[in-house]
Amino acid sequence: MQNYIRSVGFSMYKKKTEVRELLDKIQRENIASAKIIVTTEKERLWEIRKSISPSLGLCIFGYLENLGIFVREGYFPYIKNTAVTSTANCSIERHIDSIVYSGMIDDNRLGMSLIFRLSNSFDYLDNISTRIKSTVLYGFCADGKILLPIKKTLAQMEVSKQKLMNRNMLIEAAKLGDEAAIDTLSTDDLITYTTLNTRIQNEDLYSIVDTLFMPFGMETDMYSIIGNILDISQEENSITGESVLLLKIESSDIIFTVAIKKDDLQGEARIGRRFKGNVWLNGKINI
Repeated sequence: MQNYIRSVGFSMYKKKTEVRELLDKIQRENIASAKIIVTTEKERLWEIRKSISPSLGLCIFGYLENLGIFVREGYFPYIKNTAVTSTANCSIERHIDSIVYSGMIDDNRLGMSLIFRLSNSFDYLDNISTRIKSTVLYGFCADGKILLPIKKTLAQMEVSKQKLMNRNMLIEAAKLGDEAAIDTLSTDDLITYTTLNTRIQNEDLYSIVDTLFMPFGMETDMYSIIGNILDISQEENSITGESVLLLKIESSDIIFTVAIKKDDLQGEARIGRRFKGNVWLNGKINI
């Protein structure tokens, strides 16, 4: 977690003791604004949200012991006011060993299940039987790079969009058991694999791979991404004064926001260029 509060401008807090002192201070100063909820298992949970810029914040959470003692169990950064990423079906599960929740969406645009850390678990617990309408995704990155874009004509862009739409339809049909769709997807994957093997002999990888969204490492909510930059904004952490970039990214037709400390981004971010990095994926649900 220490690696990713750096993404919102807390890079000077490198040791656990330093992070604990920061959290103690925020908890002490904002204890009156703590939100408390009682679960169906009669657990009393609490959270404190501290805004550190117009779009960024830090959440501290835990549980209440007898006599009203606040026990802190964890913390995480979050991003406010971001656009809807997906309206695909979303399921929520609690972690076995903590009061942390994760979400999973099965979006056809990616062709895989996408797992993220849920940042508004209290909204879910308050409306646990209500249908989830949409999901907002965002990520945090501790080390990113800027790549040049791949030059495409309007015709090539239109062909790519049509191919993506066709693939989404095939994936949906395959889920329903359509054997012809399954065969077509398998054939397309084989053709893509063969084409890549041929092109990689003479071309650079990043001139072949336009965007990328794939799992990274052992954690289920970590992803390696390459995406097109659609928008850029810069904000300042009100506690540390560090500058944070908020990049609106499109990857595999999925649009989400990534926060990264300005000094941790190699290259000059510009709209139209591409972003590459390993991202801790978070999100909130709309009910």
